[in-house]
Amino acid sequence: MLGWKLFVRALTLITENLLPAIRVSLVPYGLAMAAGLWVALTYPEWVGQQLDPENPPPAGFILGTMASLIIGVFASLWVSVGWHRYALLGEVSDGWVPPLRMDLLLSYFGRTLLAFLMAALAAITVATMLAVLLVPLFQESVAAVPAAGGFFAACLVFYRVGVILPAGAAGKPMRMNDALIATKGQAQTIIVLALLTVGVTFLLRLPILLEDANVVISTLYQFVTGWIGLMLGVGTLTALYGHLVEGRPVE
Repeated sequence: MLGWKLFVRALTLITENLLPAIRVSLVPYGLAMAAGLWVALTYPEWVGQQLDPENPPPAGFILGTMASLIIGVFASLWVSVGWHRYALLGEVSDGWVPPLRMDLLLSYFGRTLLAFLMAALAAITVATMLAVLLVPLFQESVAAVPAAGGFFAACLVFYRVGVILPAGAAGKPMRMNDALIATKGQAQTIIVLALLTVGVTFLLRLPILLEDANVVISTLYQFVTGWIGLMLGVGTLTALYGHLVEGRPVE
């Protein structure tokens, strides 16, 4: 099954090239981790708590959390572009600081927003249609069907148009229409690939969801699993692009 083969390809890309993966991500992801740990250590009592309008958190926690999120997004873009370029072009930095190409990062950010927007629109459309058609007939027995349908629609659309991300990172930008043509007829492959990626990421995060751990330990664990999820997600898009667009083998 092609979806499974592409997932394995994305996974082995990490395991067989662990040192380059660390070189690409250590400094950017380290910055994000440092920002997150600062918030966790400075305001441990507020981390993970639901916001209460009657008892708002201190301004420092809000500003620190926002800054941490911004740094995290920036680091994710930096790592994503670097990992795409390593996998597709063999680009390796001389030291431990990966090349910082702001033009590629900004372009990647814009393409990511566009892909997520299209995925969200697809999810809302499908979920709404299923709810209108099924809920009046079957009531609460099918309450989960619209959400599931929306999720599958979002995955399908995101991965179909998502090949523009590795293309742009490698300096070979694609049009949206070209991405749709390249991924035509691959719905089953994309759904399998998306389910495997989301499933593995969820399973990695499950322990922290089930057990109330120390705030520092939970923050570190989230960053470790987040790194795996990021590298795997970027790798699956790279494998999909490499096989469907560039004709690279998956084995």
